[in-house]
Formats: sequence, structure tokens, C-alpha cells
Amino acid sequence: MGSEFILRGNHGSLHLQAAGGMLGPAQFNLPNLGQISPLTCPEWNKRDDTKDMLPLIRNLCGDFVCAPYGAPEASESLPEHWRKGADQGLPDDTWFHGYSVNSPWEIAVDPKDASRATLTNLPPDQHPLSRLERHVSLLPDVAGYKVELRITARRDVRFPLSLHPCFYLPEEPGAVRLEIPSAKRGWTYPVALIPENAPIAVDARFDNLNAVPRANGGMIDLSQLPPSERCEALVQIPSSAGEIRLVYEQAGYAVKFSYDADLLPSLVIWISNQGRDEAPFDGSFRTLGIEAVAGAFDLGPAVSNSPKNPIARDGVATTVSLSAGQELITTSTITLSAL
Repeated sequence: MGSEFILRGNHGSLHLQAAGGMLGPAQFNLPNLGQISPLTCPEWNKRDDTKDMLPLIRNLCGDFVCAPYGAPEASESLPEHWRKGADQGLPDDTWFHGYSVNSPWEIAVDPKDASRATLTNLPPDQHPLSRLERHVSLLPDVAGYKVELRITARRDVRFPLSLHPCFYLPEEPGAVRLEIPSAKRGWTYPVALIPENAPIAVDARFDNLNAVPRANGGMIDLSQLPPSERCEALVQIPSSAGEIRLVYEQAGYAVKFSYDADLLPSLVIWISNQGRDEAPFDGSFRTLGIEAVAGAFDLGPAVSNSPKNPIARDGVATTVSLSAGQELITTSTITLSAL
């Protein structure tokens, strides 16, 4: 089995990684702008100091799927109202963000069409999911690609699910504008991820992405990223529109991520702006994760499966449910356009 394949189409190319079934790097050509690389793909998997790290972190690249999404157990540091009703989660999957993103996938490129491929992951026999497939195709008429995700259940199961693309985050503060139709309210993460680089208030509610509470008072505008300070943060926003647009105004292009909001009713926005000093991040890593989720942040199955978590109590689904033998099918697209 090869470790990497490349799809090629009319408007660019997309790498496919056997490690974790990840997509990226990607290069697309836009008129008068040249080649654009919209996904974040660090190459630290080539470093000796990453060999023993969690495979998800070691191989982190671009666009992947998390099934189940989040931590395998509820953290003891969570406030009580986030732990209320939490159970043992999925005992047969103890990986952060799930077995599939931490294990190899088989890749089969269409022998008649170099712009299409299927990635397949077969979890072990005790796992509640029996098969995951990502059918990936470069779009013929515009710069971008489509992914059809298929998940088959081995037995009845309820779990949080996430589509997890990581987009390029420039160095200049405010260089990316987030446009999220229908988004109004949201939550900040219930604990500080990196306390020394945590400008956003912990466990707070907000009504507008333009005015998110700061840790030390005042507000921060998270519709214009990155912030001017070092930052490691997650916020969650319900959105029924099924799309988010990232506008790189000075660079002259936009990226649109479209997905099924009926299945995945929230967006978790991960802002990593030089916020982590530990290896392999080394205080220099930047990315903008736009995660379409049915989940309560990345708190995992134990919290997300509870109807008492604050997001579920607000009427927003935090899990998907499958019966034994049932197949879930959902489609997403990422497209680029000149402004």
C-alpha cells in the first residue's frame, strides 16, 4: 500500500495520505493569482522527535474525518455542568478523534480518471463502526474538491462526528474574514487550552462572533483572524446554513466549505496562532480549523452523548445515531474563487 497519492484535475492537485485518510496538501490555480494552497499541512512527521507521538498529531495534514470526534474520556477538569450525565463513551475506541484518523487507510485511484479516488478504513472487529470510506473527486469546473463520506455501523451506536479541514492561517492579524450565514449564538471552550495563551474567556456564551468575551474583560472579534496575540482557542457556533466562507481579502481569494448542516449542525472553530510551545508545534504553528460537527466541542462521546451537556440542552444535536448495518452518507465540498 502506498503512503501518498496525488489527484490531478483541470484546476490543480490534491494529495491523499494513507496515514489517517487525510487530504492535503492541495494546490489550486486561480486566474491572475497563480497557485493557492488552502490547507495546513506541516511536515513534522519527518522529524525524529515525532515518531512516538499520537498518529493524528504526527501526521496532521489538511482535511480529515473524526468518528468518534474528540477525547475518549470526559476530562476531570471540566466544570460539573459539562460533565453532567456523561457516561463511559465508546470503550472500544480509545483514540483521540477516533481509531480511523489514527490508523492507515487504503487508497484506490480511479484507473480511468486521475481526479478521483476512494480511501477506505476498516476498524477492528470490536469497533462499533465496520467501514469508513471517503470518495474524493476534484471538481471539473471550479477550483476545489468534493468528498462523499460513507460510514457503516457494525452495531447500534451513537457518537459525535466531525469533518475537520484545517485551513491556512496567515501571519498578519485580521487577514482572514469569516462569513457564517445564520450564525448568532455560541460557546467558548469550558477550560483553558493553553492558559498562558488564552485571550478568550472560559466557559462563556456569546451572541455574535464579532463580540466574544475576553478572559480579562472586554470583547474580541473572532470574525477577523488571526488575533494580534498568540492564541490557542476553540469556540462552537450552531449554524443552519451549511457553509462558511473564508475571505483572504489582501491575497484576493476566498475559500468556501459546504457541508450538511442537518447532520452536522454546529461549527467548531479552532484558532491555533502560535499558541502551543511544545513539540511539534514549537510556538510557530498556525492553522484555522473549521470543523463541521455533531458534538459538544471535542469533549468526546462521554460528554456529547449526554442530553444534559449545555449544547444539547440548548436544542443542538451533539451526536449521530446509526443502527447495526446502517450506512451514513454525507457530502462536503471545498471550493476556491478569486474576489
